[in-house]
Amino acid sequence: MKKLLYIFSIILFTACSKTLEEVPIDRLSEENFYQTAQDAETAVNAIYAPFRELGYYGGFYMLLTESCSDYANGRGSFGPVSEYNGLDGANIGRAETIWRFAYQSILRANIVLERVPPITMDDNKKNEILAEARFLRALAYFDLVRNWGGVPLRQSSNDPTDLPRSTEQEVYNLIIADLNTGIANLPTVPAIPGRPTVGAAKTLLAYVYLTLENWEQARNLAKEVMEEGIYQLVPVSTVNDFEKVFGADVVTSSEDIFSFKYSSSGGLGFQYLVYIHGENTLYAPFGFRTIYARETFPLIANWSDSDLRKEFNLYDSYIHRSTGALVQLPTNEPYQFRKFKDLASVAVDASANDMPVLRYADVLFIYAEAANQLEGGPSTEAYEALNKVRRRAYGLDVNTPNPQVDWAGLNQQSFRDAVFQERAYEFMVEGKRWNDLKRLGRDQVRAVIQSAKGKAVSDSHFLWPIPKVEMDNNNALNPSDQNPGY
Repeated sequence: MKKLLYIFSIILFTACSKTLEEVPIDRLSEENFYQTAQDAETAVNAIYAPFRELGYYGGFYMLLTESCSDYANGRGSFGPVSEYNGLDGANIGRAETIWRFAYQSILRANIVLERVPPITMDDNKKNEILAEARFLRALAYFDLVRNWGGVPLRQSSNDPTDLPRSTEQEVYNLIIADLNTGIANLPTVPAIPGRPTVGAAKTLLAYVYLTLENWEQARNLAKEVMEEGIYQLVPVSTVNDFEKVFGADVVTSSEDIFSFKYSSSGGLGFQYLVYIHGENTLYAPFGFRTIYARETFPLIANWSDSDLRKEFNLYDSYIHRSTGALVQLPTNEPYQFRKFKDLASVAVDASANDMPVLRYADVLFIYAEAANQLEGGPSTEAYEALNKVRRRAYGLDVNTPNPQVDWAGLNQQSFRDAVFQERAYEFMVEGKRWNDLKRLGRDQVRAVIQSAKGKAVSDSHFLWPIPKVEMDNNNALNPSDQNPGY
């Protein structure tokens, strides 16, 4: 018996030792997960989850930036954002959440870039997945650099915690490199809607160059996308036709270049709707009215009633979904934003609308602005790009000139002003206006906000604070690295 127990103990010890030394095969681990093409797909899919969160593109990113625009005010806890004195505690917390989710996506992209190359699979598919990871990493860094300035540049899952701020140019260099890889390796047509394509990479890179005022590169890339003929504006003749672009039942459209996809089932809905609508509207359940417009804001006051986007975007009363009563919005907060709505939504996280990041209208506007800036004034082609979007807004054929609505007779500055105005109307509540204004320079931003709202914009309002947890735990940062005012 003693001999048997001794032999059994030796076998058990040997087995345990072997188990401790080997990679576990009975459960997932980072070491044994990345083995197949399906594993590579699963890994790249995981990059999307932080982007889609309420704390990022699911709501807060647009709410913070739209509260800074000249056509919307924040309400409730977002109200202080519209005072332009920097972020208060609650909104610092929201900005920190955006930072955290952006870096989560970056980390997951870095893991894909490290773990997928050794997998045995089709090389073309592998290159597509790696390019997809780079596209998403570039998008996250583009959001970070525009809203925080230079940030720690993390390009590996093994980067040390202590990493200094890179310069803005260094961040942009990585973004440009990642997007050029995307242009070389992404597919022309996505396997499923919501995946980036070569057109998406070209459009985002054109947007990056526009931000950097590299007019030639921005114009040329936008022109390439236009000439490929893959994307077109969806025709519109009535207000409701815009639902073919933004509606809850739309999977994709001819002008959808890249968007984050949401679903009405499984808690995967677009929560932004609950924040932009009134309480218990037909457009979304519940409702916080987080941002609102006033008729005194110049963009609202000067918006032609003939522009179909106006009725599509704004409402001043609604039918209460529970009582059926007509609810009039308060006189000091008279307009809510209607662009995103889902009449079938029954819960906070059950709206099926998608969040558009890049649309064909982006391409046309980028081309028009960049060509105008590069060429010293608007060319026939620049006018045509701008006017296509405007004609669509008035329910007209986009390819047929119409002197009743077409912009004409403008100089370089007034043409750029027209582009910015059309961008404001076209991309209303899509989270682009504040960063558009910042491209004009701080003095111009101050002039626009002063004219629209009578508010002075402090220096601290142009960049968000680096999160306290980053300042505390990253020993390569010191107090002088914090953005002004925080």
